[in-house]
Amino acid sequence: MNGWEILLRATDALETAPSQTQPSWLMDCLQRGEATEYGIKYGFRDIRGAGASRIADEYRAAVPMVTYEDISDLVRKMFDGRSDVLFPGRPVAYEMTGGSGGGGKLIPYSTHSLADFRANLLPWLGALIRTYRLGTGKAYMAISPAMRASESSPHGAPVGLPDGAYMGGDVLSAFLDISAVPPHVGELTSFEDWRTVTLYYLLRSFDLELISVWSPTFMSGILGGIAERGDELASLLRNGGAVGGLCLDADSGALSRLCSYDGSNADVLWPGLKLVSCWTEGSSGQYALKLEKSLPQAYMAGKGLLLTEGVVTVPDRAGRPLPTPNGFTEFLDGHGCSLLAHELAPGRVYEVVMTTSGGLYRYRAGDAVRCDGFVGDAPILRFVGRCGEASDMVGEKLTDAFVAECMEYANCRGILVPDRNPGHGVPGYLLLAENDVSGLVAKFETSLCRNPQYAYALKLCQLRPVEAVQIDDLTERCVQFFVSKGMRRGDVKIPTLCVDSNFLKEAVGL
Repeated sequence: MNGWEILLRATDALETAPSQTQPSWLMDCLQRGEATEYGIKYGFRDIRGAGASRIADEYRAAVPMVTYEDISDLVRKMFDGRSDVLFPGRPVAYEMTGGSGGGGKLIPYSTHSLADFRANLLPWLGALIRTYRLGTGKAYMAISPAMRASESSPHGAPVGLPDGAYMGGDVLSAFLDISAVPPHVGELTSFEDWRTVTLYYLLRSFDLELISVWSPTFMSGILGGIAERGDELASLLRNGGAVGGLCLDADSGALSRLCSYDGSNADVLWPGLKLVSCWTEGSSGQYALKLEKSLPQAYMAGKGLLLTEGVVTVPDRAGRPLPTPNGFTEFLDGHGCSLLAHELAPGRVYEVVMTTSGGLYRYRAGDAVRCDGFVGDAPILRFVGRCGEASDMVGEKLTDAFVAECMEYANCRGILVPDRNPGHGVPGYLLLAENDVSGLVAKFETSLCRNPQYAYALKLCQLRPVEAVQIDDLTERCVQFFVSKGMRRGDVKIPTLCVDSNFLKEAVGL
């Protein structure tokens, strides 16, 4: 039995298990946490509502919404060895995430939260395997961050898990069997060494069928290394050699394919590549399109809203992102009112509030989704941007989600950046893009003017009109900027609106 067959067997076992609903999941989660510090403080034992709506109401009345900063001290207690803080026992693992805006957050995992990852994701993965008829070749799955030294908590829980561990130990061997790139490559700490060795193994994988990554810019950055490191890769494939202490064998077949590659014919390298899965929504959309053009032989599939903290949505067989049953999700409207999934209105944008069995109760992760209709009682939820990312130089209050909507209307792709210190005195916005979007700026600004404060500031000359600036390597500059702020390359979502005051100077040189 090969790795693909093991994955399908695990998927089939989950699909035959009793179905779960979010309210029943919530009751189980609260009962497990009754004797924890958090559960005692907020009276989990007293939340016993009869019926789905009752338990949700009692839970929301008893437990406050929080951000990571509100619980960071409790997470630190757990990391230092305290038991029964946010969930029973101690964490079995942690993951460090920077979110879309940078800054480190240590996310704890329990056995139950890893089981929820598995229950939410394995059926989706199984559907992809069957829909795209995967099963004879290799896969490149970059789920866990690369280029980091091993680390653990004082009580021995690892910080970071290998790819596949999120799905359960019984399928870890399946991921190792089908992986195009050996897991030890991720232990290389030099970016150039890691990228070179990753490409070496990918180029040898003539039978590559699947690429699964978080950010499309992560994969585009790897592919960019073919041109940048072409001579070194050719030498390795021709003669063999060592990189980062790893001994690499020659491969004449891979060398021949590399020599036939001209930058646009990726089917020469991977003729059997069927599927690329990555973030395709919000600010990642424009970069997913770019990646799709680089790999035209493959179908591009979105991931839904998968966070380090937990899974909010996964695509159904038609590609529509729907809420997962193993978790509890609320949605804040523009007035701060908490709504449940069936209460959402098509076309409206909401902030996600999630509860996980990893100790995150009514947790505001900072992501915004738009309801695009329903499949039965389940809302179709598309990620549109980060909440809290807003620019307000003269009272205009532009948000990331609104700017993304305006770019979609104008059919332009780029990064909008406030220019707070222009040489001519009047602040304004620069639309940075890798291609020439000067002909689309007027339409884009017309859409921005749907914000009355922005339109008023423009009319009063408090703001100057948007200016387009073409920067050929904008994506890589942006990635490097956020990496310099502590984010990992694979986690970087290129923003639609970048409000960091240092971005223009440090990333773009303006």
